[in-house]
Amino acid sequence: METELTKQDILELFEIQARNFENLLLKERAERNLSRIEFDKRLGELSGTWGKFVAEMVKPKIVEMFKERGVKIKTSLQNVVGFLDDQKFYEIDLLLINNEYAVAVEIKSSLSVEDVKEHLERLEKIKKVPPERVNLSNITIFGAVAAMIVEGDADCYAYKKGLFVLRQKGNIVEIVNDEKFKPQVWKTDY
Repeated sequence: METELTKQDILELFEIQARNFENLLLKERAERNLSRIEFDKRLGELSGTWGKFVAEMVKPKIVEMFKERGVKIKTSLQNVVGFLDDQKFYEIDLLLINNEYAVAVEIKSSLSVEDVKEHLERLEKIKKVPPERVNLSNITIFGAVAAMIVEGDADCYAYKKGLFVLRQKGNIVEIVNDEKFKPQVWKTDY
């Protein structure tokens, strides 16, 4: 015996199908979000490893490069942190120091204008809050950015803002600023 479906039966079936489809979409969206979180985590780990690789390429030659520019470095410190109210306020990838100068270097695998702006903010912060275990009182601070890849005109922007720019050229890293370059100076407030 066949049962005839009423209009109400059909509407209820559509509503059940719509709910099932919506639940399926929600489940797929949740799975996609979990996958994205895992991907972002792994990408962050890879970026950190890549950044360390770039830092290791820059470090060996950087002291000599600045010596050629008249800045003789005595100490090189990695991941120098400044705290404000027990919170990390800034972190400098590489801090080069002597009795007169310090060079705060931001090292990126790929450098963007936004990275340069963030480093300029970091240099303003280091003026106000001393780094842990490093005395920068009465020291002239210069800024520098180092990268294997430069996006857009990030290097030109950094140059115009008074930062030293270090780039990979073949198998070496070099300071690309010309002789007309005048570095911006940051002086500490402490």
